[in-house]
Amino acid sequence: MKKSLIILFALAAVACSKKMQVDRPDFGVSLDPARRVADTFVYRLGDSTRFQFNGSVGNIAFYSGETGKRYDSRSTTYQLGKVTLSFSSKSEFGAQTNTLQVLATNKLPGFDSASVVNAAWKDISSRGKLATSATVVPFGTADLTDLVGNANDSLFIAFKYSGVTGTTQRTWTITDFSVNNVLADRNIALSTVAADVAYWTRYGNVWDPANGRWTPSATDLKITGGNASAATNTSWIITRPLYVGRIAPDVSTGVKSINEPDKTEYVYVYPAPAVYRATFIAYNHTVDEEKSTIREFIIKVIP
Repeated sequence: MKKSLIILFALAAVACSKKMQVDRPDFGVSLDPARRVADTFVYRLGDSTRFQFNGSVGNIAFYSGETGKRYDSRSTTYQLGKVTLSFSSKSEFGAQTNTLQVLATNKLPGFDSASVVNAAWKDISSRGKLATSATVVPFGTADLTDLVGNANDSLFIAFKYSGVTGTTQRTWTITDFSVNNVLADRNIALSTVAADVAYWTRYGNVWDPANGRWTPSATDLKITGGNASAATNTSWIITRPLYVGRIAPDVSTGVKSINEPDKTEYVYVYPAPAVYRATFIAYNHTVDEEKSTIREFIIKVIP
């Protein structure tokens, strides 16, 4: 009896430990041989690049080789180029001066008000132009690279408003706000008003009326100054931490899923003259295992 139980337990253990395995995809891709020059396939702008498939596979993903769609950049990477800030501003009503400061820091120890007020902010207002009237003025493109240490560093941008009781306070509107990591081959957007509308943090001593503090929207940042009898107002609005050198993974296009029948071709039209490395990833997978096959081509698109 004991021996039988041991055998049963052993068989159960083997059954439980057995993994669901898959075969490596038998997948081929070809292009028109008449287009081939050495190791490159040449097409004119507007031509359809027709990739012919053979074999059977569960899933196919395609990296065209364009910026943001490169197989070699499929993982998060870090690269620091030039960190730039740009926006436009206008200042309405009243005549108070020096009511807006543009600040930046890479060292913000906390998001409580004391940490913000006492942080090592750098006044960068003079790196561009601020409005003096209701006429919209572009700040210009300010280089902030000197404010960060390396590609893993973070950066915070703040607008600090000051309005003094006794005369009409100014109303400020900030539009076209953008922070970028400018690389040799592309710009990485670190922050825009539209993308980060939900992530701005506000501080201040005036919370009533509501427009007496900074208000972010999908189009602008705005603070409305009070009349001559309104209380002195000091109000901050601060970006989320901007990880200056972080580059999000490039993305692929899904060509086929496991629920679809096998495909015989994929047609793609490249948008601009350049040299591209086109990559197909064919893969089969279960919950336990994945196996893939990679096919790559150099595509040159000429005018």
